[in-house]
Amino acid sequence: MNIRNIVLNRLEQAVAEHSPMTLPEEMDDDIELDIFGLDSLAFMGLLTSIEKDIGYIPRAILEGDLYPETFGELVSAYETDIT
Repeated sequence: MNIRNIVLNRLEQAVAEHSPMTLPEEMDDDIELDIFGLDSLAFMGLLTSIEKDIGYIPRAILEGDLYPETFGELVSAYETDIT
């Protein structure tokens, strides 16, 4: 499974668990993550669930240098910080 699919599947699970929203049929890179209503605790839960599949949380996110605002930014953070 590729990184994009892992992030998408985990995001779908987090949204289902923490939000009344649903993911759109087509998940475009420009879709802003805040429309799903995940608070900081739910977002951290999303990151840790992705970590279980991929093996890490991107350093830029952990260090506070990056807070992904869109789906594409979240996927990109994992694709560019391969450990």
